[in-house]
Amino acid sequence: YWVALGPRAGDPYVGPALEVIDRALDWAEDCGLQVVLDLHGCPGGESGDAPCGRRQRPEGTWRWQQWDMDASLAALEVVCLRYRDRACVTGVQVCNEPSNTTPLEVLCGYYIRAAETIRHCGMPADRVAVVLPVFQRPEEEFAKAWEVLSGGRFRNYCFDTHCYHCFGGWFSGRTLAQQLRAVEANERMLGRYPMVVGEWSL
Repeated sequence: YWVALGPRAGDPYVGPALEVIDRALDWAEDCGLQVVLDLHGCPGGESGDAPCGRRQRPEGTWRWQQWDMDASLAALEVVCLRYRDRACVTGVQVCNEPSNTTPLEVLCGYYIRAAETIRHCGMPADRVAVVLPVFQRPEEEFAKAWEVLSGGRFRNYCFDTHCYHCFGGWFSGRTLAQQLRAVEANERMLGRYPMVVGEWSL
């Protein structure tokens, strides 16, 4: 968010710095690349973890109510208005790895408002995808809730999932066959929903 809006008081970031995104998009266009712009750290944080620019310790000190969704939408608006005419921009991701403590209805409500913001800023569905993270939640449960709460009114959206086979937990010490079965399960899941794998590891 700080690249678009500048840092909030007490946040250790530098910004605004939209000229850096300007240059990156120039390079992408020169090379014929497509770009997904990602709000990878929201005001207040979409979680209390490092991937969104916060690593609040001790564990559990961050609460989902700290995520300033209105300010997050303001950051999206700044970015979308500025880059709506850039042909290389073919997607906008509305946040990164939101906490699974955020109630599903609240998260979908933010996603609906974010999708509306992107479209109202002049990024049409025939050119720009809206990317919605599904993180540490059952994909089927999320997809059903999204369909019901959004009323099926959005086109050209997809869910972002992260397929990591590292960071400890279940994957540690698994055999190659077990790892491959997990990959096959990921393949089945990716075939059921409009999805993109935004982050992954072996």
